[in-house]
Amino acid sequence: MYELLIVDDHSHLVDSLERNMPWQALGIGKVHKAFSGEEALEFCKTSPVDIVLTDIRMPGISGLELIQQLKKYDKHFKSILLSGYGEWDYAQEAIRQQVDGYLLKPVDHEELAGAVRRLTEALRLEWDERGRQQKAMDMVREHMPLFREKLLTDLLQGRKLPPELLEEKLAYYQLPFRPGDLTAMCLLRIESSAEELNWRDQSLLASAVANIAEETFSDLFHVWHGRDAYDYEVFILKVREETWLSQDPQPELARQQSFEHLASRLQQHVRQFLKSSISIVLGDWQVMSHGLRGMYRDSLAVFARQLGGGTDLLIRLQDAATPEMPYRIHSLYESPTFIQLSEIGQWEAIRAKWDVVFQEVGDKGMESRETLLELYYHAMGAFSFFAHKNGFSLHDVFPSEPDKPGDANRFRHMRQLQDWVAHTLEQLQEMTKSEWNNEQAALIRKVQQFIAERLADATLQSAADHVGLHPAYLSALFKSKMSENISDYLYRARMQRARELLLEQPELKVSDVASAIGYHKPQYFIKLFKEHYGLTPQDYRHKSF
Repeated sequence: MYELLIVDDHSHLVDSLERNMPWQALGIGKVHKAFSGEEALEFCKTSPVDIVLTDIRMPGISGLELIQQLKKYDKHFKSILLSGYGEWDYAQEAIRQQVDGYLLKPVDHEELAGAVRRLTEALRLEWDERGRQQKAMDMVREHMPLFREKLLTDLLQGRKLPPELLEEKLAYYQLPFRPGDLTAMCLLRIESSAEELNWRDQSLLASAVANIAEETFSDLFHVWHGRDAYDYEVFILKVREETWLSQDPQPELARQQSFEHLASRLQQHVRQFLKSSISIVLGDWQVMSHGLRGMYRDSLAVFARQLGGGTDLLIRLQDAATPEMPYRIHSLYESPTFIQLSEIGQWEAIRAKWDVVFQEVGDKGMESRETLLELYYHAMGAFSFFAHKNGFSLHDVFPSEPDKPGDANRFRHMRQLQDWVAHTLEQLQEMTKSEWNNEQAALIRKVQQFIAERLADATLQSAADHVGLHPAYLSALFKSKMSENISDYLYRARMQRARELLLEQPELKVSDVASAIGYHKPQYFIKLFKEHYGLTPQDYRHKSF
């Protein structure tokens, strides 16, 4: 129930409205009274109401001024103006103030009741909407750590976001980072297993380590934490502006020393409190939008090369760095991979990724035999995966070269390989399209058979349920393949069946024919039949015989 305030300097009008309106039936649980704009304003400051019913002209604060003042405190209340004047300037001002109702005195009780009903319903809808918005915001807040981790994972895997979009996401996820910030990465691997510590849940140990890490770093650094696909803990750090680090005469040296000192302390805390050990790779300080992917890739390489059987190690990336291998094609292995794109049929994205790969090979002057073989076997792996997943053999994909699908020696230079990749992609897409068209044709036939067998009760919904599709999708598919709506097809099938029954079974009554094809009102069936054939069912039967 809502609360309403009546405001008028004529007390008898206020009392009359309070007594004579069916407020409970209108959804109003409590009616308050005020006899001036000033009194109403003071009352609403301490006791907000849902609806204000006020006269326009009153000594002191007018009704329009009252509404304007109240909106400073509450933007959600509703208002109805009462006026003994019909002048246009009052109505215009009421519109400007976004008044919800405007009634002339003497007040017609039915009109007032209708206005109050509309406002209580509007209030209910607004409350429902605000409730949904609040639930959505609560859900966003609850899952905010997952959103932050997902964004970090995307960046580590090489997803490229425009700086404006990245900045917008960082702000929305309430992360104190910006694309141009100087950041460093701390990649952490837990060396002790849960079994060794009698921990039942490995993720619990990882969460405990992550919590200690955030506490350790957070005094001097902003921390952005995530867990990668290898169950390594990833921390992105940025110096807090309010700390002594930003004021140090040698800020770069102080920043790096503090970074290494806190990482060492983190290892000590994990040993002390969790009886476990961790190995850490400390990255260099770089601009976040440029360096995350490369720093992460290089840190993973350090783990793979140097940490082998060692535990509780702390390594600076700059000390462990080795010259880049000559055949390292970064774009080839960045997410999404060719297999991932093939699995969801993203043909344009696949072509675009191959263009980027070949562009990188050309720009870096990597057109060697070694690179060609790497690309070829990568392509063959993706093509084989897609073919076998969709029920094709390699012979189906490469019918003109039955003895050479795995022979890379036929490619003498990179351009030949590039042309072969483009041709194979086009062939796979055509094969998939043809297969899909065959599947769609089979599905349409299945729908037609269902309609023929269930003519009396077939509907779009029942046909969609029969083939396991959404009705809207089936309707669009049927129209694209048959050039008519499924409802039109159903209508034609029923008329055709009605004609057959009339001719083949002359003993059937017209009502029985109508019922047999799904029309329970014979007159309606007769009307449709005449529109379709130009004769009533009875006349059609007589003419045929």
